[in-house]
Formats: sequence, structure tokens, C-alpha cells
Amino acid sequence: MYNTTSRQFAVKRGPLVCAVALLFLAMGCATPWEKSALLKDTSPNIERVQGPTQRSLVNLFKKKQQEEDAAAGKSLKPIAGTEEYLEATDLFKEERYEEARVAFKKVAKKFKKSEIREDALFMQAESAWKQDNYAVAHDAYAILLKEYPSTRHLNVVSERLFTVGRLWLDFPEVVKLGEIHQVNFDQPAKGLPSDEPPKLPKAKPLFVPNFRNKKEPLFDTPGNGVAALSAVWMNDPTGPLADDSMMLVASYHARKGNYVEADRFFQMLRETFPNSPHVQNAFVLGSHVKLMSYQGPTYEGRTLREAQLLKESTLRLYPNLPEADRIREELARIEDAKALEIWASVEFYMRKNKKRSAAVYCHQVINEYPKSPYAAKARAKLVELGPEYSSGAAFLTTVDPEKSGFEKFLETPVPYRLKRAPADSFRITPKAKTSNSAKLNESAPPKATSEPDTETTDRPKKAPVEDSPDEVEQAPVEPEKPTKPRRRSPRGSTPDALPEGTDLEAERLNNPPVGRARL
Repeated sequence: MYNTTSRQFAVKRGPLVCAVALLFLAMGCATPWEKSALLKDTSPNIERVQGPTQRSLVNLFKKKQQEEDAAAGKSLKPIAGTEEYLEATDLFKEERYEEARVAFKKVAKKFKKSEIREDALFMQAESAWKQDNYAVAHDAYAILLKEYPSTRHLNVVSERLFTVGRLWLDFPEVVKLGEIHQVNFDQPAKGLPSDEPPKLPKAKPLFVPNFRNKKEPLFDTPGNGVAALSAVWMNDPTGPLADDSMMLVASYHARKGNYVEADRFFQMLRETFPNSPHVQNAFVLGSHVKLMSYQGPTYEGRTLREAQLLKESTLRLYPNLPEADRIREELARIEDAKALEIWASVEFYMRKNKKRSAAVYCHQVINEYPKSPYAAKARAKLVELGPEYSSGAAFLTTVDPEKSGFEKFLETPVPYRLKRAPADSFRITPKAKTSNSAKLNESAPPKATSEPDTETTDRPKKAPVEDSPDEVEQAPVEPEKPTKPRRRSPRGSTPDALPEGTDLEAERLNNPPVGRARL
């Protein structure tokens, strides 16, 4: 009975677990394995990367060492995992690729510290490649490059990853200038439609897994294609496919409208591969996507100035470009956009009713961009402000305009002053111990005397006479009342003036400088 109930509960629990897992994926929650992948340090590291010359020398040295070992009667048998590796190699030669892939995977997992692991990982990826299972092959190639960045199979691995990257991208060719959106100077945030819009395939849903096509990964096929191409130029920067892979990655971002990333990769291509055949396109396309990333006059104008410098450099390096007229027209529009940035400051200060500041920027527009349409607007604005602003005479005076009520309130002096007590009041005198009779005498009312006050003050005080215990017991003893701390005078009340002869600090407190109130 117990086993039947538990089995029924397990059957009912299965769909519930699947539903919860799908809910987590739909909400975007990170699973434990995704968290471990995100927290892992994935920054590129080239400590163990070797160039083509070094790799060829290492391979030559290993081959020579094997020949010497064979001449001396030694063999490959002492290397751990050699027998299993040779058996898997026989399966690969017989074109039993799935069995060979499983066998190579067992060898790589069993002999992790052996030299045979590098070849086992490579042959595992090759076995999957022969079956057109590119996703599994890509994962095996990635593990191989992570553990052996300068593997002797790097040339073959780079070719495989380059092919996979182009296959997984939606558009595997280099982008053309006509396929990118054009610059809209009136509304920079919204680009104009492209002259030759590319025929893009229908985008697949990001969260729908792929269970049918074994040539593609489980999720995000274009993103994995970009990762495969990036692995080519990161692990083999001196190889023949490094600049091609970087150009394809930049083209992908340009077609997608991610102009900031496209500009970054085009700039990296110009700086890293100056002798590449893609450099000319990197200058032309890079200047265009940099201008496309400009957001308007209300944002920082550094992007606009960088795009202008890049277009000018493109015309100097390649004067016979077919896009030369288009670049010159964009340079003229860039000058108007720079004048618009200054004119935006004029409008801002006019809304603040700062006439002098607005007049300064009007003169700047006229002096720096006299042929722009905003220069005429600046002249009209100066005429509207008055002759003293158009002639510049208002800038020679130091008279500020009338201040607002809040500014006047801040500059009014505070009506009350802090009172500083004399230094003698801070001296602490020890209290003498008094008996109970002394406390009774202090609490009793003073007796009236006919003598003047001056004589009583001059006479020496007599010591108190101790009373008898009976008298002390008859008189009630009142408890001392706690004294309350003295409060400061409220704001606006007039405190007492300090006596003459006080120190300089007290005088400074009585006569503070007139100005903005200290809060």
C-alpha cells in the first residue's frame, strides 16, 4: 500500500515539477547552473596562448622526440590511456562516429592528467562534426581551447568554429552600407530606413528550445554563432581567419541595430588588423555606425565629434571612394548638428530667464558657425534681447539682474546671535560636605535685620552651628529638586549683549559677516 501511494504521488509530482521549472524560465529566474556560469570569471586570458611559429616549433620538437624514442626502442604504451585511445581511433576509422565519440569522451574523462586528454578532446569533437552534430562539436572545441589554448590542432579548430559561426548566424556575409539604417539629423534617435534592406529570416523565439535540428544549439542560435566567431580571433589572433571573424561579428551587430557594439568591433578591427582587406570597410562602416549612435543635442556631443574626425580620416585615406559624396554631405550636416547643440543651450537659458547667458551662446553660434541656419536665429534673438546684448556692452558690466525672492531670502542675515558665556562660568568648584542641620538652615527663610546690606556682606560668615539630634528629627527634610537644563532662546528673540572686554571670539559671534545664512 505504501509503495503504491508513493508511486502515485511521484507520478503526480512529475508534471508539477516541470510546470515550476518552465515558470522559472519564463520569469527569467537564474537556475543554479546559470548562476555558476555567470559568477565564473570569463575574462579573456592569453597567458598560455602561443603564436603559429611557436606552435610549429613545439610540434616539431614533439615529433623529433617521438622519433628518438622509437629509435631507442621506446613506445607510446607507457602513456596513460594509450590503449583506450587506439581502440577509439579504430572506431573512428571504421566510420562508427557515435561509438567513437563516446569512447573518446570516456578517455578524456578518465585520464584528465594524461597527455592523451588533448587528443581525446579533439577527436571527440571531430566525431561529432562528422555526424553534423555541430552543437556538441562546438562544446568539445570550447573545452579544448579552454584547457589547451595553444593546442597543436588550433588551425583545424579555427576553421571548424568559423564555419559553425557563419552557419548559425542569420546573415553570414559582410554587411553593406546600404543595408544599415540612415542617419536622421532631425530626430537622431530614430534612424531613416535603409536603401537596401536585407532579407532577414524570421527570428526564432529566444526561450523556445531546439529539439529537432541537431546542427543548431538548444537555445539562442545567433548568439552562439557570435560566440564561435569570437573564439576564433580570441584564441588565434594571428591566424588567417581572425580578421574575417571579427568583421562578421561587427556586421551582425550593425544589421541588428546595435550600433555601439558594432562601432566597438569596427574600431578594434582598424587597430588590431591594420593590414586586413576589411580595413577600408571598417573605416566607412565604422564612421556610419558611430554617427548612428548619436542621440541628439541634449546628450553628450563627443560621439558627434568622433564621427566627424573618423569621416575626415576616411576621405583622406581613401579619396576615391564611391561613398565620398555621401560622406561630404554628412560632414556638412554634422556642422549644423554641432551648431544645434549650442542653440539648445540658448533655448535652455531663455527658459530660465538668463538673458546674459543666452546672449553669450548666441554670439558663440554666430562666431563658430556663421553659415549655419542657427546663426540667423541667434542674430534675431540678440535683436529681441536688446542693443546692449547684441553689441556686447551688457557683458562689460558686473551688475547682475534682479534676484528672485528665494535668493533674497537666502542672503538676508539671521536675526538672532549666539550668546557666549564668560570663561569664568566654566570653572568647576568642589562642593563642601554639609550636615543635615546645614541643609535645614539653608531651607529656612532668612531673618530680617536692621543693618544695611553692605555691612552684612563685609562681615565674615560664621560657621554653622550643629543642632541637637532631637531638633533635627523634629524638622522635616525636603528632598532636593532636580534642576532643569537651561534652554536656548527661540529664534528671533533678542539675547543679552555681551559685556565689554570679552574676547575676540565673542565679538565675532555678536557681529557675524552679512551674507548667505548658514544652515
